Amino acid sequence: IIHCTSAFATGGVVSRSNSIISRFSSTPLLAMLSDNSDKMIPSPPFCHLNGISSNDGNSAALSLASLEGLIVKMEDRRQAAYDLSRQVNKALITCRVALGEGGSVISGESDHEKELQRIMHLVLNNEETTGTASATPEESDKEHKELPPREANLSYRIEDYIRYRSFCHFLQTGRLIGPSAFASSDFQINDEEYLAGACIGLSRDLERYALGRATARDVHSVQLARNVVSRILEQLMQFDFRNGPLRRKYDGTKYALKTLETILYELSVTSSTDAVHTNNDDTDPTLPDAKRMKIDADEKKTAVVKSEEDKSIIPVDEMLALQKRMEQRDESREALIKRCRDAQKDSKNAIFAIHRGNMDQAEKLLKRAEDCITNDLMPIVKKVPSLRSSGCFAGVLEEYVEGKLFYQWMLPTNSKEEISIGKGAIVVPSGVLLSPQDFAHLQVDPGEYLGGLCDLTGEVGRFAVQCGTVRDKAGVQLCLHTNVSIRNAIEGLTRVPSPVGKKMSTLRFSVEKIERILYELSLVEATGRKHFKADSIRGMDRDENVKIDDDM
Repeated sequence: IIHCTSAFATGGVVSRSNSIISRFSSTPLLAMLSDNSDKMIPSPPFCHLNGISSNDGNSAALSLASLEGLIVKMEDRRQAAYDLSRQVNKALITCRVALGEGGSVISGESDHEKELQRIMHLVLNNEETTGTASATPEESDKEHKELPPREANLSYRIEDYIRYRSFCHFLQTGRLIGPSAFASSDFQINDEEYLAGACIGLSRDLERYALGRATARDVHSVQLARNVVSRILEQLMQFDFRNGPLRRKYDGTKYALKTLETILYELSVTSSTDAVHTNNDDTDPTLPDAKRMKIDADEKKTAVVKSEEDKSIIPVDEMLALQKRMEQRDESREALIKRCRDAQKDSKNAIFAIHRGNMDQAEKLLKRAEDCITNDLMPIVKKVPSLRSSGCFAGVLEEYVEGKLFYQWMLPTNSKEEISIGKGAIVVPSGVLLSPQDFAHLQVDPGEYLGGLCDLTGEVGRFAVQCGTVRDKAGVQLCLHTNVSIRNAIEGLTRVPSPVGKKMSTLRFSVEKIERILYELSLVEATGRKHFKADSIRGMDRDENVKIDDDM
């Protein structure tokens, strides 16, 4: 054997190996090996699903072919958005470099600026990547239009673009650009993108800009930057930002203002006379009363003029309108969260009712949850499309899909087919799985359906535990067939949404646990014992806080 192995390992001739083997053809060892050759070959893997046919009425055959095209299309659109995002980032970097080298792109006539405008036109008017189409003239005349969520990270790139445009506008006018500058058929932005880019992002840019101008002892430019940031902070302090990206970025505006005031102070103590202008003549007791009164009047007049100038620095009316829209949007979000709790609670309670065998109550709870989604939640999402991707709404749909799938799967094929468990009863389930088309009226996307489908395997696993306690091998096999079918169907997809991929390990684990239950049932059957402590059954629900009696 060693000679044969060496011959094959070194690329030896097969005839030499055959000649070596022929020497042992008549030996007792080879004869013994030949007689026991069948015993040395292992058996094929055991099939736990023997007796369950794919054509059986109680089988859980599942096909996700209808989702394949949708998922691929979604992923392609997402990838296209990332490609556009990289193009925008490259064009912005080129324009910023050119601006820092001499400000040649402020006029908007350079090649770099034209390339940036061309790419942004593709981004903001590409329905495939942004979910929005070009606005019609009628839509452009409307006061405001709510936009759906952006694909991938395009929202951050649009913020960067707005930030760049705002900085260029400041260099030209010394003022803050208003939201109306982007309210056209060519550029559609939402309020969060404007605040993050034109206000908060600009403040950080002016912080760096002022540092450079202070190096050149340009006090006037630093003061203009300080005035704009100060007015921006005054307006932002009137907003009630919830916990999120805007709330975290908002603190940067305060730091930027502090830096600008520090720079002005440092310029004032280094002989820059224009850095801080004070007039204390009115406090001089040696001045006549008439002169002090005249100085007070002049200062009040100057203060009024300064106040009017500060108001013109930023578009106050547009900012107030934006603040009102955000308050209304927050009210819609709060209403959505509250109603989502009700629908999610009903869906979860329906699952509990199914486990108790109360199918009538489960049906009522699922109907109430569906009515809540249709009549209460969908109108809010339609009014504010950005809430469609919120975690609370997606969670409700996923929970409802799980409950509805479990209810349909548990519907008995025959009301007389039931087995007793303790004081209650377990119906023999039909094992039917609803398809994605059954949830089309709720506009459930592939990720939400697949998420509910993965969660269903946990409920099926719990039912397998109940079947195992009464030694219902056929019921456990049906549960295993269901979870295996779901696992194979999802793994057979070319692509899966990222949240679904995180649930696959739990799905595979549920399949292994049910196989363990079948193994332990075979031990019980072999020993003829009526009671058996199944460690795997207790372990399966250890994380779910489900109590299993030790004497089952």
